[in-house]
Amino acid sequence: MLYNNKKYLSLLKKILMILGLILLSSMTATIFLQQFEILFILAIILVAALVLIRILNLSFVRIQHENNKLMIRFYSLFAVDRNYESIEFPVASLRRVKVKKYLFGLKWDLHLFVKLKQGMASYPPICLSAIPFGDRKKLVELMSSLIESGKG
Repeated sequence: MLYNNKKYLSLLKKILMILGLILLSSMTATIFLQQFEILFILAIILVAALVLIRILNLSFVRIQHENNKLMIRFYSLFAVDRNYESIEFPVASLRRVKVKKYLFGLKWDLHLFVKLKQGMASYPPICLSAIPFGDRKKLVELMSSLIESGKG
């Protein structure tokens, strides 16, 4: 199994860039037309959109399952200092998959718990916000099914 959200993320990035350019050009037009009330509203919309994008933490996610190993690579799309993260572990050691939802279900954080010799360990959360809703549910169900197949 191999999954990545590169195409969807590319489309999402283009849409956000186009909407941002439209918003900025409309703000420029309101300055020339001296409609400062409208400019103030557009500025609030721009700041709110930027804060929302930052909170959602849109991330590229690549999940690969082969040879009884699960490898997850991810990085934030809009980050000043981009950190490339990678998680790799045997499927048999996966014990629990937990999803925390924030912002009315817009932001999903995937938490993986793995059995080690020293005890249980949890990996840092993986943000699934930039994955379409249907794919998110399928990925979480697939991860949960890996727990059952790893025990057998």
